[in-house]
Amino acid sequence: MLKDNKYLKSIKRLPMVNWFDIGQLARTGFKVLFSTIIGQQSDKRIIQALASSKKEFFDYTHFHKFENGKSISDYRESRDEIWLDYISDTGDGWNSTYGVAYYASQVKLELKYNDKISELTKRGEVLIFGGDEVYPAPSKKNYQERLILPYETAFGDDNPERSPHVFAIPGNHDWYDGLAAFTRLFCSDLDRTFAGWITRQRRSYFALKLPGNWWLLGSDGQLQSDIDTPQIEYFRTVAEKHMKEGDRVILCISQPNWIYAAKYIKFGELYDESDLLYLQNEILSKKNIDVKVFLAGDLHHYRRHEETNAKDKEAKVQKITAGGGGAFLHPTHAKDLNNISEEYGFDKKSKRNFSLKVCYPDMKTSKILCFKDLLFLFLNPGFGIVTGIIYLLTGWMVISTMDIKNYKTPTGITELITEALKITFYAFLDNPFVAIWIALVLIAFIVFTDTHSKIYKYAGGFLHCWAHFSALFYIGWGSVIFSLYIFKDHMTLVIIASLILIFISGWIVGSTIMGIYLFISQYFFGRHDEEAFSALKIQDYKNFLRMHIKKDGTLSIYPIKIAKIPRKWRDRKDSERDLTNSFVVPEDGTKAELIEEPIVLKAKKIFT
Repeated sequence: MLKDNKYLKSIKRLPMVNWFDIGQLARTGFKVLFSTIIGQQSDKRIIQALASSKKEFFDYTHFHKFENGKSISDYRESRDEIWLDYISDTGDGWNSTYGVAYYASQVKLELKYNDKISELTKRGEVLIFGGDEVYPAPSKKNYQERLILPYETAFGDDNPERSPHVFAIPGNHDWYDGLAAFTRLFCSDLDRTFAGWITRQRRSYFALKLPGNWWLLGSDGQLQSDIDTPQIEYFRTVAEKHMKEGDRVILCISQPNWIYAAKYIKFGELYDESDLLYLQNEILSKKNIDVKVFLAGDLHHYRRHEETNAKDKEAKVQKITAGGGGAFLHPTHAKDLNNISEEYGFDKKSKRNFSLKVCYPDMKTSKILCFKDLLFLFLNPGFGIVTGIIYLLTGWMVISTMDIKNYKTPTGITELITEALKITFYAFLDNPFVAIWIALVLIAFIVFTDTHSKIYKYAGGFLHCWAHFSALFYIGWGSVIFSLYIFKDHMTLVIIASLILIFISGWIVGSTIMGIYLFISQYFFGRHDEEAFSALKIQDYKNFLRMHIKKDGTLSIYPIKIAKIPRKWRDRKDSERDLTNSFVVPEDGTKAELIEEPIVLKAKKIFT
């Protein structure tokens, strides 16, 4: 039965997070600092391991029944096949989060690819959240408004005979409170409900036994891709006692370390020691267990790399980034990622290569979207407070050293610039705090520059800082001269007017320069992915994965896109007319479609 209109009208349809709002910048910075310190000193995963000493896995080769507050395997009914959904990086704005939740919640979903094929898929019997379940930071309120409410509304009044289950691994944003809110929502001694799904996990990592000799492992790498000792022992126990040689694994981690390794390995970053390769090489390979599918979010787009020259041509290893669950879009036109490689196997002497097959959005579209950074001022009007304050404080320091009362405006442009440069130079000599302030601002710009190349970091930071101070030079002197012309001998009014003009101009010009800097960094150098695209708050180009394991062990992966997220929604009139159990239905946007044809890994063959 449809809930009453009072409930539906009370839904908070929150906008995308405004990452460049000054308050948001301050709060996020504090959360990152807090989580880094606390995460190093108090690891929530260890507490979870102590509270749940059993190294249990979850068996989905049988159906389940609900008894005494827990969902337990019903060994009288075996399961020959299973549908799984994978959604990562969700819980941002209502439109994007609910758009994904709406299509993922439908009992059946027909998918087309280029109008050539049509695939009928079923809602996942198990939903996997792949990390960063809420933005900008975890709290009971944020989880409720940005994640639970959209999924509860999307699941609607569906009452299936067997409720689907949900598991989640945390991302860095879930760790900002030390994993407290995540644990409260997803980890419990008793099974709880998340919208229409049942939660079962006791820790922030888990192992699922699936039909067709498949397993799904969800690993929690905390903030630094660090796998803790209890987690190592958990997966080791599951592998040694419950897996058998020849089993195949879908491995879910919170970051696509294969991407970061390929991008930064030349700068000496030790991504090859992450949880990804440790689980693969030190635990699973010892028992000849193949990781066939690597899944990760963190980067908010779709990108699939496939093993080249694979021994098993019908089940090539896949490395898939699918972080399109609702957060802002990340670019896909990164350089040097078409071909990647890794060392694998217990001896780490084997090497295999992967080639890029598909990314979404495509690289051309991604690069065109960069031009929107030139509208940074209008997309992020609140950020101008930051540049306005920097311009104001710097201008104030210089003006305080001037004898404005006796200042005579030069008549010619050349004389004007020469006199301005001379006075500015003496401001450094007469007031050392000006020099100290400039040095601190320069250091801040260098630290902000996103790169692992020291040359680029110092050069980029210096040029970015120089652009702002060059603008400030002309803004500051223009403001002083204009104020002198208007207020003449009223020195107090001259100073006040000058500072007000500097702040306003710094707000506008400083934001514009920031947008130009982000555009140049991203478009030409492939840097500042996070900043350049979070500033755009792009709701569209969302994605999630649907997987199907057949009776014979064949795995089909359906990469699903929602090219244009709906902006207009209406309350469902009735389920028969709208053909959905969701309480709110879209009025515009595009339907869910396939990004590419289904990726098929056929049942394992024995090679001699």
